[in-house]
Amino acid sequence: MPNDGKCALCGYRAPVTSFLEAAGNGDLVPEYIKLPQELQAPFYKYMALFKPASGRAMQNSKSIRLIREMVALVSTGYVSRKGKVDRPCTPSMWVRGIEKMLDQASGLELPMENHNYLRKVVYQLADQADAGAERQQHQQILTGAAHVHRDDPPPADDGLSQFERAYIAAHGSLPEPEPDKVAAAEQLVSDLARKLNAKK
Repeated sequence: MPNDGKCALCGYRAPVTSFLEAAGNGDLVPEYIKLPQELQAPFYKYMALFKPASGRAMQNSKSIRLIREMVALVSTGYVSRKGKVDRPCTPSMWVRGIEKMLDQASGLELPMENHNYLRKVVYQLADQADAGAERQQHQQILTGAAHVHRDDPPPADDGLSQFERAYIAAHGSLPEPEPDKVAAAEQLVSDLARKLNAKK
């Protein structure tokens, strides 16, 4: 749980849980701590984007709803967008999405009503990461890097070709040469050599 809570009026500092307890009579904390730890501090700042335009404090029931929805989104391990393929998504991506929204807060239409915009931002981050992983895997396949292992034994220096080794692996041994066919092949080579010499 982050310990960087600060009162906006007097500047008093205390653990975030102290402010949540005071605001929600103890109902918020059990939900809040279900968030991954790395997401708790950014999410606390993110909640300010939902603050009513009137300046009044956000209702406790709305705060709990937003926290529960965030927990549900993060716990799946994926981020979804309508009409698009789900993408793997880590808590750190949700953190980056929140930080990006906070940086752009002045250009957002506030107050936010739900997590849809955050989900859009995070989906873009996850989609880029997933596409990068796919490109890397494709490149490894093309270069053969995906099949290279340091512990693999070096190829045997037995004078055999790759096709001969494959034949042995499938049939156990190479076929024995047939004397008649060998003799016929040698005779054919000899005849061709004589013809070529005669044309010179």
